[in-house]
Amino acid sequence: MICINAITITPAAQQWLAGTTHARLLNVFEHACNLVNQNGAIMALATQLLPRAPFALQIEAADFHGLKAADAVHVLGSELYLGQWHILTASAQLWNPVPDWATVRRALTTNPDLFNSLSQQALASCPPESLMELYSAPGSNPVLKQSALGAAALVNGVRTRTLDLAIDGALQLAGLGQGLTPSGDDFIIGVMLAAWAGLYGAAAEEFCVALAHAAAPRTTSLSAAFLHATARGEAMSAWHTLFAALACPDNLPAALGAVLKIGHTSGADALAGFIASCYWKDIRISQQLEATNC
Repeated sequence: MICINAITITPAAQQWLAGTTHARLLNVFEHACNLVNQNGAIMALATQLLPRAPFALQIEAADFHGLKAADAVHVLGSELYLGQWHILTASAQLWNPVPDWATVRRALTTNPDLFNSLSQQALASCPPESLMELYSAPGSNPVLKQSALGAAALVNGVRTRTLDLAIDGALQLAGLGQGLTPSGDDFIIGVMLAAWAGLYGAAAEEFCVALAHAAAPRTTSLSAAFLHATARGEAMSAWHTLFAALACPDNLPAALGAVLKIGHTSGADALAGFIASCYWKDIRISQQLEATNC
């Protein structure tokens, strides 16, 4: 048995450990894996090489390649047994995945140029094949075309407080794209983060629970976990770093870079949703925008 110490733990991970009677290994990556319990709840295990997820247990360096789908998972109090691993969580530091939204809103309200600068830098730094291309030319890419229609409905719905329109957009985006966190879901997450950041005005975050509830059944279990976490106002640690950089704009490029490194294009796709409140008129879908009277 290999003993491994947990470094940080989120409230969601604590709840997962407390409420799990049986679980299994869902998927394995180079520096992380995901566990799912009898209720369908997910907890991520990850090393310090990755940003912390809102439902993560961060552990010391470990060889994730040694894990197999058949490895047994057991929870005994605050201790987790996974295959040959014995993970000790009692001394893990609690990490709150909810950013200081009041401070974020205040920074963006008192200095609106910050958001413009962030948006411009994001557009200049985005990788190819991400939903950032919505702000240039969707072209003939069918995924981008469908994403554009859903993005217009979602953004305009949140912007005008039209819940049915916002949900229609979320339903078009949910599960759209490849991977365990499809691009359409990441865009929804970005829009929800923008709502929490006050970019759609007061109380826009109230839409988030409804959006996550609508989108989650149409996508992967892992992506659904991120949607529900964002609806609660939680964010990955890289986003915390980005929000903290609002107080020191010289740090914005590096903080944006950290977000863009999330997944293949997940960070860029979420950034596309986050900046949509500023650049929504630039999405090349004028007919759709006219149809929604925006």
